[in-house]
Amino acid sequence: MALTALRARSGHLEIQDDNRLRDAIDAVFEELGLSEKEPLRRAAVEAKMRDAYRRGPRHNLNLVDAGLRA
Repeated sequence: MALTALRARSGHLEIQDDNRLRDAIDAVFEELGLSEKEPLRRAAVEAKMRDAYRRGPRHNLNLVDAGLRA
């Protein structure tokens, strides 16, 4: 099954975009030193990054900035 043509329901990211965003989120977790033992903090960072992705320019620097500000 090709990922490029798949879409989730309205308001959700395309699978390909979600994979790209996941890579950025993981990089911010690593930069901040957030382990899996900190699920609440990781969830807050991820929520901020996903919100930034939905709202504004989808440049990696904007996403990283949103994650670091969380």
